[in-house]
Amino acid sequence: MNKLVSKIDMAVMKAKMAFMEKKEASDQLIVMFIIIAVAAGIAGLLYIFATGTLLPNFQEKLTNLINNWFNHS
Repeated sequence: MNKLVSKIDMAVMKAKMAFMEKKEASDQLIVMFIIIAVAAGIAGLLYIFATGTLLPNFQEKLTNLINNWFNHS
């Protein structure tokens, strides 16, 4: 009976050690995903800002330029 309890204890200890063991490169992956998420957020904010302010002005100027090309021909 003592041998069985000893084996079970050893198995539990091995499982705990395997669980607590630090996996290689997991920190780098987490940092990479955080950087990607922040970059996507900044790109989204820039897109919202550009479509609300810059894009209509640029689109109007481009439309006027194209219209002027065809009207003067």
